[in-house]
Amino acid sequence: MDKREYMAYLLRIWREKRDGTWRALLENPNNGERNGFASLAELVTFLEGKTGEKIFVELATGEPSAPEPQSSK
Repeated sequence: MDKREYMAYLLRIWREKRDGTWRALLENPNNGERNGFASLAELVTFLEGKTGEKIFVELATGEPSAPEPQSSK
C-alpha cells in the first residue's frame, strides 16, 4: 500500500466588517496549532509553503488563473 501524505485542518473564515477583507484561521486538529491570516492571499501562501505547490487563483472571482508562461532559454 502506498504511503499517502496528507494534512488536516479546521478552516474558519469571516469578515470583520460587511465589506471588509476576509480573514482566516487554520487549526491543526492533531496538535491544536493555530495559524491566523489577515487575508485569503496569506492563507493561499501558507498552503503553498506547506504543500510545495503553486496555487493559481484569481481571488476576485475565485476562478483559476492560467500560470504565466515560462520563457525557454
